[in-house]
Amino acid sequence: MRNVLTVAVWGGAGMTGGELLRLLARHPGFRVSRVISRSHAGHPVTSVHSHLRGAYDELRFSGPEETEDNTPDLAFLALPHGASLPVVQNYLSRGVRVVDLSADLRLADPERYARWYGHPHEAPELLSERVYGLPELHREELRQARCVSGVGCNATCAILGLLPLARAGVVEEAHLDLRVGSSEGGAEPSPGSHHPMRSRSLRVVTPFFHRHLAEVAQELALSEECLSLSLTAVELVRGVQLLASVRLSTPLSEGEIWSLYRNTYRNEPFVRCTAAKPTHLRLPDPRYVLGSNQVLVGFERHPGGRRLLAGCALDNLIKGAAGSALQSANLMAGFDETLGLDMMPVFPA
Repeated sequence: MRNVLTVAVWGGAGMTGGELLRLLARHPGFRVSRVISRSHAGHPVTSVHSHLRGAYDELRFSGPEETEDNTPDLAFLALPHGASLPVVQNYLSRGVRVVDLSADLRLADPERYARWYGHPHEAPELLSERVYGLPELHREELRQARCVSGVGCNATCAILGLLPLARAGVVEEAHLDLRVGSSEGGAEPSPGSHHPMRSRSLRVVTPFFHRHLAEVAQELALSEECLSLSLTAVELVRGVQLLASVRLSTPLSEGEIWSLYRNTYRNEPFVRCTAAKPTHLRLPDPRYVLGSNQVLVGFERHPGGRRLLAGCALDNLIKGAAGSALQSANLMAGFDETLGLDMMPVFPA
């Protein structure tokens, strides 16, 4: 490509950072100039991400203090919640575009942020500028954005599963049941994510509320009172599955619901509806999208027409994090949004 942009990846030693590096390794429009990790500064990138040997053999992790003399065209921040804001502000002051994958900028309303995260936002002025990084909802805004928020993986799954119904204004009430893989817990083990404690367990993490629910209500323009969300840890490494029990405000026929879904996603490069038959594949399974930026959506209608089970499946590390971030960055840079993201799913996985 004629124009190759330099990018810095913060939090490059984590799972999401590693996934970003994997996607960027063969991207023709972006070149990784720095990978920042405080705990691994000075060590080869491949000492953490051995699967990236051959792509980053000469690159070492930089410490945060080494970035002031390096001004990339764009920065990806895969940092823990609460650590991104000073870095975002520093880059924006230097004219660098930013995609922040943390939760720091996902909510546009400071009051909603304070209610869900338990403290006031430290840079509320950024919330009015940032664009939520889901191209299926904000494609045109992303083309002009300087600052883009990441997306919650569970929120992305719920939003895309319910979007056709929400746009039609027919969601009266919805309970979102999300089944999630262990990579959602990140690279550092905790008592809940440690393999011996988690394996072969069906552990309900949250029965009614999760912070990602705030994103769902925000992006679908639904009342928080009509939504609830349960999160269950299942025996997967990667993947999220949504099964949403939805009560509709008006009865809809099978054909009307199919029309809503197909019309919503007709021109989307990464979202596909499941086939109506065979019935056991009608509700999406994450195993058919793992390793890709693809999303599957589907539903099963209750015979009465006022209830349905809406489903969605995606890879939490790609479409739920690094893939949506790169898709957004492609739009910011004026590239085709599918660039570097056209890989097929890995099956079986």
